[in-house]
Amino acid sequence: MNRPVLEELLSIARDPCPMLKAWRRKGEKRKIIGSTLTDVPEELIHAAGMLPFTILGTNKSILRASAHLPDNACSQARSDLEMVLTYQGDFFDGYILPQVDDTTQHLSDIWRRQVRWDYFETFLLPRQIDRPSARQWLLDETLRLKRSLESFTGKEISEGRLWESIGIYNQNRGYLRRLYEMKRRHPDFISNRQFFDLIKSSMWWPKEEHNGLLERFISGLEETDLMGKEGEGIRVVLSGIVWEPPEIMDILDQSGLKVVGDDLCVGWRYIDPDVEANGDPVKAIVDRHFKKGPFTPIYDKGNKIFENLLNLVTRNTAEGVIYLHIKFNESQDYDLPDLIENMEGEGIPIFVVETEYQTTHLAGIRTRIQAFGESLAQK
Repeated sequence: MNRPVLEELLSIARDPCPMLKAWRRKGEKRKIIGSTLTDVPEELIHAAGMLPFTILGTNKSILRASAHLPDNACSQARSDLEMVLTYQGDFFDGYILPQVDDTTQHLSDIWRRQVRWDYFETFLLPRQIDRPSARQWLLDETLRLKRSLESFTGKEISEGRLWESIGIYNQNRGYLRRLYEMKRRHPDFISNRQFFDLIKSSMWWPKEEHNGLLERFISGLEETDLMGKEGEGIRVVLSGIVWEPPEIMDILDQSGLKVVGDDLCVGWRYIDPDVEANGDPVKAIVDRHFKKGPFTPIYDKGNKIFENLLNLVTRNTAEGVIYLHIKFNESQDYDLPDLIENMEGEGIPIFVVETEYQTTHLAGIRTRIQAFGESLAQK
């Protein structure tokens, strides 16, 4: 295994800002556009000559966001706002904030007023994607965003340039899916934390350079890196939105739990599927959105999250589900009771971990996850 390349990828996930600041100092003129989760079409930002950067909040203390959001606001929303108010506000040249629920709608209004920006745009996603009007709505929003980016940069986003960006992003997703398949077949060849850090690093680093690192890492894998790495741990599926705080993955590793499937926005949902390379590129980007896995609070029918999760468990021969619940996330609050009832009705153990970005005392969570793992091992 090419350890130096892996370490470089993991260092990006730990803190991308020093590397990106050095990247800028080398003469790069590309601006950095931050967007919160989820589903902003990054290929458009890339084709406009700027770097998309997914804002995933901060695990540092909340110092200023509480003055703008109530204490019972979603931990993710408070953490995202805190990151740009206190810690990394000067890092970004602009923002695109998707609106998928009441919290993100209010957050974008606060963000526009309280955060410094040269460029600011919202991106309103259809929540009921089974409606006939949903596809046209998203196409209109995507075209509006394209025009907005063109106006900001003063340059047209040509079809050729957009297809080039789509190809780069498809390649990146393909590399990560390939590594995921290796992990499914050989769960011990890379830890849970290392693999999901690879996905996180891809959300922050320029895709061209990230592709080069992934290619070198994959080509450096030898048969001995995979053989005998099946392991004896418990195979589980992760569900939720994010894996925060990141030490959650360390606890899973230490508890012998092997993640073989997930529906996380900082996981499988980010890397699958590709944009199909035919027809109009903007329509192709829109089509990808309707092929992605379900995400609270975006539905095509009410039980889609459960059906997708059940399929993940069955297809990957998982023994249980760990659901990562962000404290005060209203959409997850609505989904969770039905999801638990449906999973238990299928005889599939499901364990809910409630976390906040600023969770620092993990001993209780560690004990409960270990106990869940032991209960699965005894089945």
